Amino acid sequence: MIFRLKLHGKTGTATSGNGSDNAWFVGFAPYDNPEIAVVVMVEHGGHGYFTAHAVKGIMEEYFGFNKQVVSGDIID
Repeated sequence: MIFRLKLHGKTGTATSGNGSDNAWFVGFAPYDNPEIAVVVMVEHGGHGYFTAHAVKGIMEEYFGFNKQVVSGDIID
């Protein structure tokens, strides 16, 4: 996984007690002068590595790296 800025983070996996694992990731960025911290926890999500993708998306949106323009009508 490639991040477009230097950040610091930690993945985690916690057993929920019923045999499935909860996944989490906590990170902050930029590393040298933090202005955002994000925690993602997914119940029964498996391993923490998978939650890092969600944090990556949140940080890319926050720092303006997501240049995708979504337009169109919303259909109910």
